[in-house]
Amino acid sequence: MMTDVFVEYMVKKKTGSKDVLMSLGVSILGAILIFVSIFLTPVSPMIPFLVICGVIYGVYYVISSRSLEFEYSITNGDIAVDKIINRRSRKRLTSFDAKAIEEMGKYTENAQKLKGKRVDKTIFAAETDDGKDAWYIIAKSRKTGLTLLVFSPDERCIDAIKPFMDRRLKFEIFGRN
Repeated sequence: MMTDVFVEYMVKKKTGSKDVLMSLGVSILGAILIFVSIFLTPVSPMIPFLVICGVIYGVYYVISSRSLEFEYSITNGDIAVDKIINRRSRKRLTSFDAKAIEEMGKYTENAQKLKGKRVDKTIFAAETDDGKDAWYIIAKSRKTGLTLLVFSPDERCIDAIKPFMDRRLKFEIFGRN
């Protein structure tokens, strides 16, 4: 008799060069908008104040939105991946059954092969932008179609997925373990 399996794992995305460039670009744009709004002071003193408040909030919102976490949930073979933005909002990226997995493996070893792969949706939910130490799964999802998922699971997540995978695929990936 099989017991219920439930594993959750959360990964905080590390700040990459794209994040730094985005923050820098938004900050520069915000500074330019504030500088331009100061010239509107003779027309109406209230307009620059409102523009400055709006720009400061907008810059804060965009920069803080770059703070991402990904949550992987495995429940009796059902795999769900959520994106959490600055701990203020959550969005389900994909969900599928482990039986629907067509391919799985280490991402860095297979990155070149995966670039030519035709999929309906690619979801990059890994800890780093380059996918270092990440795994990939290609699976059919009702919501997202044939999906390439790049993620950074721990050993517990991998062990929770194994019993629900197709036997041949499991043997091909993990051997007799």
